[in-house]
Amino acid sequence: MTAEEITSEGPAADALYDRAPCGLVTLTEGGRILRVNATFAAWTGRPADELVGAPLTDLLEPGARIFYETRFLPVLHLQGEVREVALSLRTAHDDALPVLVNAVVDEAEAGPLIHVAVFDASRRQDYERQLLAARRIAEGSEARTRVLQNATTAFGESDTVEMLAQALAESAQQGLGAMAAAVFLDGHEPHLVGGTVPLDAALLPGGLPALGAVGPALATWSVRDELAHPDVATALRAARLDSMLTAPLVHAGAAIGTLACYFSRPPELDEHAVELLGSLCRQAAQTVARLTLQAQLAAIALHDPLTGLANRVLLRSHITASVASAMERQEPLALIFVDLDDFKSVNDELDHTAGDTVLKLIAARLVSAVRGDDLVCRYGGDEFIIVCQNTDHERASAIAERIRVAVKQPLHDDGWQRVITASVGVTVHAAGPARVLSGPELLRVADKAMYRSKDRGKDQVSVITL
Repeated sequence: MTAEEITSEGPAADALYDRAPCGLVTLTEGGRILRVNATFAAWTGRPADELVGAPLTDLLEPGARIFYETRFLPVLHLQGEVREVALSLRTAHDDALPVLVNAVVDEAEAGPLIHVAVFDASRRQDYERQLLAARRIAEGSEARTRVLQNATTAFGESDTVEMLAQALAESAQQGLGAMAAAVFLDGHEPHLVGGTVPLDAALLPGGLPALGAVGPALATWSVRDELAHPDVATALRAARLDSMLTAPLVHAGAAIGTLACYFSRPPELDEHAVELLGSLCRQAAQTVARLTLQAQLAAIALHDPLTGLANRVLLRSHITASVASAMERQEPLALIFVDLDDFKSVNDELDHTAGDTVLKLIAARLVSAVRGDDLVCRYGGDEFIIVCQNTDHERASAIAERIRVAVKQPLHDDGWQRVITASVGVTVHAAGPARVLSGPELLRVADKAMYRSKDRGKDQVSVITL
């Protein structure tokens, strides 16, 4: 077939028109169909002779029809052509067929004609959908990676369990699109450590800790769980929430806490969201374990293992800070030195186990006898130091007397009873003195006051004000 034969009128040209891989349509200026090729007729599912004379708009979807009339035709008449306009045909089987349309105006002698080339865009549309889905997956993956990276940084920078819990709550809220998130940790009972809880605890049996108690796996509740969880559904509805989920924090095979997320609309919990949630919880659980261990090691380093009181290391730093604060604020500062009288006889007459028991009981009495912000320290052996900030002569004397009386109360344990007394020495650094004293100097003066009590017959309180 030559080029001349293709472009000439005749059977070859008609065959090319009918068998073209695209739909070809000729319209009147008013939009009625004059001629269609077999390809276009096959796409619509209608015979070609049935289409002739019908308005093209009858073959368009409602939305496409509006676009065709308000945008397609005005541009076509203004510019004489349109290129790659997306429309949607309605087939005889009532299916929608997405198409791309090119059109030109032919100023023929008998009147203007509109020649239209129609291309099946269903595969292209499918490809675009796949491309869009792939793009969303890539964007979602990037967003999840960013959440994990930020969470890892925040977890690593957390110095306390509270900071870690807040970082976990914020990361989960961002990563899952939650309205709020909260972290519960197990102690003696589950308790809120970080984040916010939008639910009213009064509406839940056992309160929020019971609902936040750890479980073996991811759990969800929603306002639609009227039968299974009526109280939770009521609490969610009252808070204008749609649902919530909880995920356990697990370390070394044991559940140590719970992450709870709250949603104002049904969440999209696909496999990627669940994977993100699991990664956050695993990292957080490891960090909680690390911070807990660090806190335990710090406590061991700063506290007496027998009594649990502060040790000398913590005492030195606390005295230094207390002296500096007292000088800056022009406040008095008191140190109380407690030495148990004849404690050696306890070990000699009973045993060292009984001696340890006495020390623990005395330590508990000292803590009960002082104020909440006073520091009680085991200085060594049977000696104790109490640091009392913003405490003048009168108040220091009262505290020291309470201590003396508390220590003197009878002690008893399995098979024995004992009365222990204490020699108490107090040094008071008055507010605004001309001479600046150091922590070691105050300790020496308190020790001197304690020995003054021993010299006076023991079971005494002696006070030296500087």
